[in-house]
Amino acid sequence: MRKICLTCCLLVLMSGHLIGSAKSYDVVVYGGTPGGIASAVSAAREGASVILLEQTNHVGGLSTSGLNRDEGNHMIRWTLGGFSDRFTREAAKRSGTDPNAERVRIWVSRIAEALFLEMLEEQNIPIVYEQLIEGVEMDGAKIKVLNTRGGNSYRAKIFIDATYEGDLMASAGVSYTVGRESRDTYNESMAGVRYMDEKIKVSPYDENGKLLPGIMPGKPPEEFSASPVPLCYNVRLNLSLNPDNQVPIEKPEGYEPKQYELLVGSFRSGEIKTINQVIGLYPMPDDKRELNNRQYSIVSLSMPGEQTPWAEASFEEREAIHKKYRDYTHGLLWFLKSDPRVPVAMREDMAQYGFCKDEWQDNKHWPWYLYVRAARRMQGDYILTQADVTTKTDKEDVIHIGSHYIDAHHVTRYAVDQDHYINEGRIWEVGVPFDVPYRAITPKSQECENLLVPVCASASAVAFCTLRLEPTWMHLGEVSGIAAAMAIDNNSSVQNIDVAELQTRIKAVGIPLDSPE
Repeated sequence: MRKICLTCCLLVLMSGHLIGSAKSYDVVVYGGTPGGIASAVSAAREGASVILLEQTNHVGGLSTSGLNRDEGNHMIRWTLGGFSDRFTREAAKRSGTDPNAERVRIWVSRIAEALFLEMLEEQNIPIVYEQLIEGVEMDGAKIKVLNTRGGNSYRAKIFIDATYEGDLMASAGVSYTVGRESRDTYNESMAGVRYMDEKIKVSPYDENGKLLPGIMPGKPPEEFSASPVPLCYNVRLNLSLNPDNQVPIEKPEGYEPKQYELLVGSFRSGEIKTINQVIGLYPMPDDKRELNNRQYSIVSLSMPGEQTPWAEASFEEREAIHKKYRDYTHGLLWFLKSDPRVPVAMREDMAQYGFCKDEWQDNKHWPWYLYVRAARRMQGDYILTQADVTTKTDKEDVIHIGSHYIDAHHVTRYAVDQDHYINEGRIWEVGVPFDVPYRAITPKSQECENLLVPVCASASAVAFCTLRLEPTWMHLGEVSGIAAAMAIDNNSSVQNIDVAELQTRIKAVGIPLDSPE
């Protein structure tokens, strides 16, 4: 059922349809991700009327779907401020962890969702759930109406696309790209196909000479060439060590142990001896662990190549892909717990865990969102590249200082010969402070004058590896809300607002634009 959460005195309409014809707002935010919530709260705080449209039944994106830390250990703490800092501090405090932690702030998904809802309610922002974009109506280079499935229509002066996929941006005809550029495209040493790690001495073939699951067909592509395959995806699950808060991990329907056959060779060689070498298990409150794809692991929670169609897929196709990831993850947990070829110590370790009884209770204890690291990326008037995030870091129209590592997990996996395979795509470079320009979140003016894109920002695949963090997206979302209000107040396009005034307002909300003395 579609829900409409209209805070204050407005009612939930069980039919899922708004009363009357298309409703008009100053700002429509499409995507209830952390960046979208920051956009909505910021625009409302500036005096704009705002509505937030969310694709699922829950707000918060990955911050309420198992990604329960701010990555401060891979960023420079002084670069974080504003809405992002307020959220991470309060979420950590309510979750019983250190709200002032310098390295990393940690929270619980259900607590984060409640906090996000409070922040939206404080600004009287209505939320409409299960809103899947059907298309837009344009007037020249302006979006006039956003239409969603089921017959809802939303008019606005300014639109903000805060989805992980850039669906509104694409519907409006804004230029974008998917995948990874070659090294030559922007003269980026880290770009394209990358063989950072050594080949693994495990046969990529089964007893019948067929490629094992997880191995890409064909020969390994030329190093540094372009690739249509974006960064890897995975389910960001939480597990519990507390028997009183566990739902047992049981054998999943359709379980196929052959999917995990590549691990068996590494068990036999002694290369893998612990669960933590396969899955990242990060401590959380209440005897929980946050799971992630292990950055350096030869086999982990990602499914090499399966992420390729996501960006351009229909909503039904995306749900099928998401299910494939859930099934793979469930099967891997069962495999590590039960398969006799897994070392005994690893099986005993895995047997301690269960699904968290108190999380995602309306989704069988699985997160609502798939961890989509990158999908579409806008191609605006300015495209952030490797040089912008490593050496040529100063920008006159700076709206955010980034600092996260340039971080890409393994993307694909290829057979090298009968006895070896190789993982491809990993990048792990320590970051330096760099300026993100306002031009990175605005489309080309001839394409769209009233759209801001804080999540699928204008960047190369390499530069996006350091942008693709929720704290960054919350910063860019907060900036988008301010910029939207300014464009409305001045009756201008988003490209023609006074950037100096925008920077003054950004600093006023606590987002640093200068390094500390």
